[in-house]
Amino acid sequence: MRLRWGFLDETFPAPWAPRDEPKLYQLVAAAAEADLPLEVVAGSAPAWSDPWSRARRVWVVREGWNRHLIGDDGSVIASADVQLARLVAPVRH
Repeated sequence: MRLRWGFLDETFPAPWAPRDEPKLYQLVAAAAEADLPLEVVAGSAPAWSDPWSRARRVWVVREGWNRHLIGDDGSVIASADVQLARLVAPVRH
């Protein structure tokens, strides 16, 4: 978990994270393997009533052993800033 408040920017383990849900690392690996984008919420937290309201689409770009999250606008999203993530389902015609 990441706590940002004023000059504070601290990270610490979140013991309430469900163990059976995929972690960001697993979602990034799955997106890279399937060549699918992810939808992520990063940066400042949205309202509890609509946690996906600030979601944006990102692509996983491989660089050697590293994987980077790149937004549609070309910006790099740091993994530490991601609060929510999910795979975007492929469009079927």
